[in-house]
Formats: sequence, C-alpha cells, structure tokens
Amino acid sequence: MLTAEDLQDLQEETITPHAALKQFIKSFGASLDPRLWVKLNKEELKELQAEKPGTAAHLKEYCDLIYVFIGLELTTYDGLGALTPDDEIKDISKLMGSVERALQEGLERYGEYTTAVAFTRVHNSNMSKLDENGKPIKREDGKVMKGPNYKAPDLTDLLEK
Repeated sequence: MLTAEDLQDLQEETITPHAALKQFIKSFGASLDPRLWVKLNKEELKELQAEKPGTAAHLKEYCDLIYVFIGLELTTYDGLGALTPDDEIKDISKLMGSVERALQEGLERYGEYTTAVAFTRVHNSNMSKLDENGKPIKREDGKVMKGPNYKAPDLTDLLEK
C-alpha cells in the first residue's frame, strides 16, 4: 500500500507510462506501425525471461516491457484486428497473453512505487539516446538505438529497500 509520502515522491519523480510513450514517440519519430511494436514486445519478453527475477537487470527489462506494451497500445487505438489476418491475430493474442502475465508478475514482485520510479528512470535513459544533434539513431526496422549521450538507468537502490 502506498503512503501519502510515497504518493508525493511519485508525483515529483515519475511520469505516467502513457505520457512517457507519447513523449518518446513524438521526440524520436518512432514507428506507428503496430507490427513493429508487436515485434518489440516479443523481443522484450525474451529479454525479461532471460534475467534473474529480483535483480536490477530484471527490473530494467520489466520496465522495457511496460514501455513497448504501452507503445503497442498507443499505436493500435481501435485494436489490431481490423485489417490483420486471422492467423497473425492468433499469434499476437498468444504473445500478448504472455506479456500481460509477465507484467502482472512484475507488478506483484516490485510493487507500484518501485515500478513507477524504475519506469521513469528507464524512460529518462531512453530519452538520452538522442545523438549529439538531438536526433534519434534508428535501426533499419525503426527501433531506436543508443546514441553517444546515452546514460543507462541505475535501479539498484530501488531493490535495496
């Protein structure tokens, strides 16, 4: 349960996931193609599963999964199914079920406060990926890569509480 002090800290230190992703997508000219966001969800789920739960690396991958999950949600305003073939929808639905379970497990493990603060730190780290001219560096498929100003998030203090 969050205390009044926790809520005050959250208001000062955090950004909502939806606001963060809107800022990221606009700042980086990120893809609005839901298929890329599905691909990123698959990648981030694998990366989360590869890390030991309860570690800073696991917490970071958990936040990355939240990031791409919200990105997919924002790019599929009316749902993914309208023009997507049935067999692809079936695969995406299965993936998203796994993603949603992983997100719930992460929330149960880390709690609301730690998740919110860690997410904000990961977002700030993601925003540091701009190059020296303030432009994003992108992979061929549109995924944003780390630039020279990149600063990795430090989440270790959040696990010491």
